[in-house]
Amino acid sequence: MSTLPVMKMCCHLPPLEEVAEVLQKGLASNFANAEVKVVECPDLSIAPFDLADK
Repeated sequence: MSTLPVMKMCCHLPPLEEVAEVLQKGLASNFANAEVKVVECPDLSIAPFDLADK
């Protein structure tokens, strides 16, 4: 069985603050009210979410 060629590349990983700024600008140009914030992710495995198990 042959394998597909793999090409590894270094990609730019922007800081979250930069991503939030770009999203804020894009949303503000299309919506009257928009707010983008970088926050700590809640633990989705506990209530009220109960979405995943550890």
